[in-house]
Amino acid sequence: MNMKIKSMLGIAMMAAVALTTVSCSDDDNNGGGIDKYSDKSYGQNAISACNSLVTGLENANTKIASASLNEAQQTYLKSVLSNLVDNVIVPTYTNLADDTEDLEETLNGLDVNSITQADINKACDLFKKARKNWEQSEAFLGGAASDFDIDPTIDSWPLNRSLLLNYFNSGSMNEDMLDDASILGFHALEFILFRNGQPRQVAEFRGNDTYKGFTNVSGAKELLYAQQVCKLLKERTFQLQVAWEGETANNAERVQVVKDAGLEYTTSKNLSFGENMKKAGETVSTFTSLKDAIAQVLSDDEGSAVAIGNEVGTAKIANPFSAGYIFYVESPYSYNSISDFQDNIRSIRNVWYGTTTGSADSNVPSFYNFFNNTNQSATSTSVVNLFNDAINKIGSMPAPFVKYCSTIWNLPYEDDDRTADELPEE
Repeated sequence: MNMKIKSMLGIAMMAAVALTTVSCSDDDNNGGGIDKYSDKSYGQNAISACNSLVTGLENANTKIASASLNEAQQTYLKSVLSNLVDNVIVPTYTNLADDTEDLEETLNGLDVNSITQADINKACDLFKKARKNWEQSEAFLGGAASDFDIDPTIDSWPLNRSLLLNYFNSGSMNEDMLDDASILGFHALEFILFRNGQPRQVAEFRGNDTYKGFTNVSGAKELLYAQQVCKLLKERTFQLQVAWEGETANNAERVQVVKDAGLEYTTSKNLSFGENMKKAGETVSTFTSLKDAIAQVLSDDEGSAVAIGNEVGTAKIANPFSAGYIFYVESPYSYNSISDFQDNIRSIRNVWYGTTTGSADSNVPSFYNFFNNTNQSATSTSVVNLFNDAINKIGSMPAPFVKYCSTIWNLPYEDDDRTADELPEE
């Protein structure tokens, strides 16, 4: 059964074992001092901050769930959901689709005879743009991303390097073979495009890879693979936009791409996911009540703000940092891990504020303003303080995160060749 690898929450909250750590030079340390990579407090503080944020969000949802909402409050909360769809979810997915389309166009124009370093650098920049928008969507994975398995298809990790190597060595490369999420999506592209936090060198595409175990793999094969995977990534991000926005005159071409790929994009009741959320509590919606929709956004076990806050703390950070599963580091080749984690928390911030600007707006219907307007400003302020603290504490960890975890556990990332199958059961 192909499960979402990264959704195994709570695995890493096992007792951390004290290990002898290796020392690092100041030059690699982002100014943190020679002992920063060996100091566990940074990771522990980040995990604790995420846990506190989860509790704060759960408390906020409980206040709404247990309240006897009057008609004006219900109307306002409906407008909060409507604004969230129109001004956070749909724009984020549209930007993501734009970025992946640009990335595919860039990659499809390349071949090993004409490829330049500038081409690779451009592809890496576009990858990071797309990655940012994806990570800032993870507080609202409930809906199309979950219902249609888009999340595991485009964002499963760790990359199964052994399976990928077998694919390259198979002698027959075609799209039909690309049916395992562990060698698809962002992290497969990341492996092809980046090394040690930098764009790959053009010589590797013109010749052979230099990564451990991949030295017999040609850059030509890798480039073809990246193009195939990016096509699938683009189709799935188009699916996200169309599923939430519905069919419009402006997205007609993307709708056709989704249809041609045989992908679904409506709810079981044939609404767009945006309309489905806006009509929560009506018979046409899959949400039986307004409060059910709010719980999905704020605190459900899967696909909510609580779910991603929990995942960042108990899995994304704690699995490699606390439990020593170095192979589980997300975005280890681009060194984008800490940005990924922070953007996940920023997705919570965007849900809370109802904006993508990073700040509140008193004129925007939002959870933030709802609590302020109902004499519960302490709740609103608490959540703001908690997500800001989480962003800051995550950002205080030594970068790159993969080196931090490797140092703590005295195990180089490339030497930890375990796979997700070897993680313990929850």
